[in-house]
Amino acid sequence: MVHSLHQWASARGGLAAWGPSAVVALVYDDLARRRDAGEFDEQFSADLPSLAFRARPAPPHLPVVLVVALPRPAHAVTILHDGRRFRGMLPPTYVRYRPLFEDVRRELAANVFPGRDVDLLDVPLKALAARLGLVRYGRNNIAYAPGIGSYMQLYGYATSADLPVDPAWRPAEPRLLDECEDCDICQSTCPTGAIGVERVLLHGERCLTYANESPQALPEWIPASAHHCIVGCLHCQRPCPANPDLRIEDTGVALDESETATLVAGTAENGPLAARIHSKLDGLGLSFDLALLGRNLRTLVSRRLPH
Repeated sequence: MVHSLHQWASARGGLAAWGPSAVVALVYDDLARRRDAGEFDEQFSADLPSLAFRARPAPPHLPVVLVVALPRPAHAVTILHDGRRFRGMLPPTYVRYRPLFEDVRRELAANVFPGRDVDLLDVPLKALAARLGLVRYGRNNIAYAPGIGSYMQLYGYATSADLPVDPAWRPAEPRLLDECEDCDICQSTCPTGAIGVERVLLHGERCLTYANESPQALPEWIPASAHHCIVGCLHCQRPCPANPDLRIEDTGVALDESETATLVAGTAENGPLAARIHSKLDGLGLSFDLALLGRNLRTLVSRRLPH
């Protein structure tokens, strides 16, 4: 099964790592210690989903936890507005993020671990992957996998597959990329000051992704020039020396003039075009509401920056 797993992952340009299910508790302990030490901003901590600090152990009949890292491109959506055409960017992991977990699970169950249980694992995957030795952290706190960089998606599963765990196995200590030594590119590139010089841990409350994924009004201190994606951010990843060139795929989805205008005006959710817009976004697997996307689009069309 080990050979089949590595062969399956390699054929997709990816990597896999596994360990005993007990490592999940360690991941939550790590997060709780950071919280208790006051390393998270109070509002940022309050906004984190409850699973971030509440352990959800793997089922006892599934003794192994598995994390797979597979490369992902960014995606582009065509936006028509005021007689002009723009390309709205979605960073890797946004398009079909949740559905892909089930797609990969089915592939593993059918082709790699036939006859064995493979269940979705609902845990902080970046921290788990680091403890399994699969990824290292960049100074931007984003996970990087060898040969892939940060343009990837992590998938986590609990399984009864015969993946041997050495009795002497010990969880890896989270490590910083070698490339981060004496490098401040991401710090100098971040437009909101989220990547500090006094600590490695990200100031999450200042992260552009945190702001534009939140339904709250965008903070006034974020410069207009910072906005460049429909949701999320690529400022600290694209210039990173540890990353390959970003591959961008067109989604084939276009927001026409009337749809864009409705979103930008903030009237899409209850308007006559709501069903049509939802249909397009549902095809991308985006779960953000139309009011949030409309707010973010306003920041993009006001800049009129094609990518």
